[in-house]
Formats: sequence, structure tokens, C-alpha cells
Amino acid sequence: MKPLRVAWGILAAFTVIRLVVAATTGIVEDEAYYWTWSQRLAAGYYDHPPGIAWAIALSARLLGATSLGVRAGPILLGSLGVAALARYAKDPVLFVLLVGSIPLFTLGGVLATPDAPMLAGWALALSGALGNRWWIAGLGAGIAGLSKYTGWGLWPLLFLAAPGRWRDMIPGFLLTVVVLAPNLLWNAGHDWVSVRFQLNHGLGGEGATSHAAPGPLGALELLGAQVGLAGPLLFGAAVAAWWVGRSSLRPGRFTPERLGWWTSLPVVVFFSLAATLARSEPNWVAPAWLGVALALSGAAGRLRRAAWMAVGTGLVLSSLVVLHLYRPLVDIDGDPTARLGVGRDLAESVQAWGIEPVYTERYQEAALI
Repeated sequence: MKPLRVAWGILAAFTVIRLVVAATTGIVEDEAYYWTWSQRLAAGYYDHPPGIAWAIALSARLLGATSLGVRAGPILLGSLGVAALARYAKDPVLFVLLVGSIPLFTLGGVLATPDAPMLAGWALALSGALGNRWWIAGLGAGIAGLSKYTGWGLWPLLFLAAPGRWRDMIPGFLLTVVVLAPNLLWNAGHDWVSVRFQLNHGLGGEGATSHAAPGPLGALELLGAQVGLAGPLLFGAAVAAWWVGRSSLRPGRFTPERLGWWTSLPVVVFFSLAATLARSEPNWVAPAWLGVALALSGAAGRLRRAAWMAVGTGLVLSSLVVLHLYRPLVDIDGDPTARLGVGRDLAESVQAWGIEPVYTERYQEAALI
């Protein structure tokens, strides 16, 4: 059996597992918030582009307002993006196992958040670039940017990875602009409120989580979170791959390893620097791990063995994460899994008051109710 078919089979198994987890766990407040968006589809919203709302609407209209209905669309889109990129990985089986075993993607790959369609578009764009089909890269970059503003930074990375192909990129770049046009026009008509919110939120300013710049400790905190969310062995293998691939700084042959380098290390560096200005969120670095998996899939020697070891430890850690969802293993302050499914309890409690309307201080509670 061809390695690509094996890889797709493994990806299908991961997808089924995620759909089962999605159907058997309650949604969190942000998912409820994005579901409310899907009830009133628009070209933009206050703090994000509309991609996640459209993805939720795609499956919720078919499966109803259930956990699976909210999550199935984003999950399937993510799997399709990984399937497209696996075709160009040097070792598609290793690539799919690396992506599927990352603890960050184990839970993040189930939740219906803007990261899901953004990562799907990001993966599709990388596949288009490697296949020299720049219109596919443009479509993928458009989907990524229409899902999360992080996606707007993809084209500069593609250019740095393959500067000699800039003429071929022009049609794809123009297609990206066309795909993004509805959100650009929406922002232009709303004082760029969504873009300004995210710039302030991510780089420190009005609306930032904390007005005090975290400084170097912020960067260290972000990197420490990546060690835990990606797994220590994968993080170590990534650092080794970045060092080995440092020749990518110079123009050279366009390979999956080179593209993986340019779409991973710069992302980590950018958000590490941003973390010195404002409090960061670990999931912002998520696109980098697609690039890491792509680069490691073509590794040789000790680095290849390290990649396979990272798969093993990642699968163990991811299995523990899933087990913790259903039967908590340890008490964790602020455990995000403890918030799964609290919406029904909250709504029933509010309903028992017999008072309408009910006002809340945060959108999270309002969405859950």
C-alpha cells in the first residue's frame, strides 16, 4: 500500500476520534459565542473574521445545535487541509502522525474556534505552494485570513521561502485579495474595528489583556507553553530542525523542508516578540507546528529518530488529555476542560429565576445561556 494512502487512513482514524470526542463533550463559552455568530452570518464580527461562523453554520444547519453540529464543520475542514498537505510531505505517514499526536491539536482540533478553519486554509496554502499551484495557495491563504488575522501573514512567508517564484505567486495573491474582499469591505465600513481590536490585543494597546508589557518573561512564558502543548520531544526536535535548516536563510531549492522552516520559526519568533508587549495566548503559535511537522517529515538520521520518538510521546500525552476530558486525572487550577458543558447548567439555573431579560457582564455567559 502506498504511504500516502496509509497516511490518509491514519488521518481518517484521527478524524473519527475527534468527531466522537466532539459529540460526547459539551461546548465551551467561546464555541457558544461563535455559534451565535452562525445564526446571523455576516462578513465580519467585532473580534474576528467570519470564517468560524461560516464553518459552524455549514455543519449546524445539517446536524442541529448540538456539540457535534457546532464542531463537525471545523473538524472536517481541518482534516481536509492536512490531507492536502500530506501529499507533498517527504514521509506522509510521519507527517500525519506528527500533526495528529500534538497535544495542542488534540483538544484544539476538536473545538470550534477560529484556529480550526485558519489551520485548514494554512495547510491548503502550503500544499498549493509545494505543488506549484499558486491559485490553490491563494485560495488557502484567503481561507486562513478569512478565519483569523494571523493568516494575513502567510504570503510574506511564502515569498521568503520561494523568492524566485514571485511572478508565479501574483495570480494566487490576487485570488487571496478577492477571497478576503468581503471582510476587508466590512472592516472598512466599521472603522476597522476587528483589525484594531486584534492589533491591540496582540501587540499591547487599548483593549489588551494587560496594559503592562510582560517583557522577556512574556516570551519565556509563551515558549514554555509550547513545550507543554507540543510535547518536550517535539519542541526539541523542532529546535534541532531549525538549526539544521538555517541554510534556508539563503536562497535555495524550494523543498518541503525549506517551506516548513520558513512557516514555523518566523511564526514562533514573531509571537515571542509580541509576547513581550502584551500577554499572549499559546494557540497563536499553532500554525508553526504544521511547518515543523512538514520539515521533520523529511528529516534523516538522528533527527528522524527524534521525530518518531516525538510521535510516541505525543500520542501518550494526547491520550492522557482525552482521558482527562472524561475522567479528570489531576486537579488543575483554571482547568479549561472543567468548563466543557457548563452551559446547560448555567442556562437551567438562569431559567429557574423566571426573570427576563437577563443581562451579563461578559459575552461568554450570554452565549452559553
